Amino acid sequence: MKQGSLIKSILKWLNHYFIFFLLVAFVITCCTMLFVSTLRDTLGLTLTGENISAAAKLTFWNVALLSFIFTLIDAIRRKVTIERPVKNIIEAAEKIIEGDFSVRIKPQSRVGADETFNRVIECFNKMAEELGGVETLRTDFIANVSHEMKTPLAVMQNYGKLLQAPSLTDEQRIEYAEGVAEGARRMADMMTNILKLNRLENQRIYPQAKDFDLGEQLCECLLQYESAWE
Repeated sequence: MKQGSLIKSILKWLNHYFIFFLLVAFVITCCTMLFVSTLRDTLGLTLTGENISAAAKLTFWNVALLSFIFTLIDAIRRKVTIERPVKNIIEAAEKIIEGDFSVRIKPQSRVGADETFNRVIECFNKMAEELGGVETLRTDFIANVSHEMKTPLAVMQNYGKLLQAPSLTDEQRIEYAEGVAEGARRMADMMTNILKLNRLENQRIYPQAKDFDLGEQLCECLLQYESAWE
């Protein structure tokens, strides 16, 4: 895999070098021809084949050297301005995939930094923060639901054990059966509320605004917990 990556890097570098070579060769050839033509017409010089051959060889090596320098500068520029920020983003994304939502990427603060990458980094950090908040809410939700479910389950289990006693009176049996029914009702209400939350999260419930009596709701809550108050 490393060998294949190395070959791709070399081919990419040669491709950039070839492009710069053609560009530099075109520019230098045009400028040289214009300069030589103007110099010949102005001074009346006569160019021999030997002079042209020597000038062509010198020009070729100049083009090759300049192309190498431009390719090296372009490679360094790409490494600093493109590859390094992309590598940081990829590494941070891999950490998020593994479940680490605390990862953050520092924006580029150097001179000449691409503002597009800073915008991407800003959006990435905000996404990581939102995912971390969602993960916290999910963990708290599971913990709270588990805690709330344990209470009615424990009540139902205790009343179920009491119902197994052979010496119970009819009144006790009815009382314990009502306790089991009350625990089952609380479980059913909890499941109904969870389903409502799921529908609301998926935007399948469209709320309609209407007046609400908060005092009546508080009174109902007090009546529901009347046994606890007593």
